[in-house]
Parts: sequence; C-alpha cells; structure tokens
Amino acid sequence: MSPEHIVQKQLDAYNNRDIDSFVAMHAPDAELYIFSETVPFVKGQAQLRATYSEIFENSPTLFSKLIHRIVLGNKVIDHEEITGRKGVDVLEFIAIYEVNEVVITKAHFIRK
Repeated sequence: MSPEHIVQKQLDAYNNRDIDSFVAMHAPDAELYIFSETVPFVKGQAQLRATYSEIFENSPTLFSKLIHRIVLGNKVIDHEEITGRKGVDVLEFIAIYEVNEVVITKAHFIRK
C-alpha cells in the first residue's frame, strides 16, 4: 500500500469510529506528537486505543473532512477539519504522517 492509501484508510476508520481498523493502521510503537513538542502525547497501540476509544465513544457525530493532502515520499500532510467532537465546535489542523511500508509510524499535529 502507498503511504497515501495507508493514511486514507486511517482517516476512513476515524470517520467510522472503527477503533480496531484505526489502531491497525499504526505501528505497535507509533508516536503521536503535538507539533514542536519532544514528548509524544500517545506512544504505542495500547495508548492509541485508549485515547481514541474515549474520543470515539464520546463523539457519536465525529467526522474529519479532508481539505487538502500533500504526499512527498513516505510523508503525508493532511489539512483537516473535525466536527462532532465532544466539547469542540470545529477543530482545524495539519497532520504530518510518517509511514513505513505498511503503517503510520509517527504523526505530528498542528492546531489552528
């Protein structure tokens, strides 16, 4: 699968609130960062599952709209707009995904 395809499958799983498929698109030791932070806010599939299970359970109308995507080698940069997340009207951000041959290994998020 191409990096773009892997990231799209992850986005589709997010929009379907399918935690198993969402987690499966990430490496066992995947790390998620707030941009410019040196310590990940999520490290590994267990923490990813716990964090996003709560988001999915508390946000029944959760949806991330892809505004624009750039692919450069194994990096996929998405500009997204999330609606339906509990406690947030609209969340706009940039996600920079690093992908190996089969999964997302690292992601950095820049919030507007």
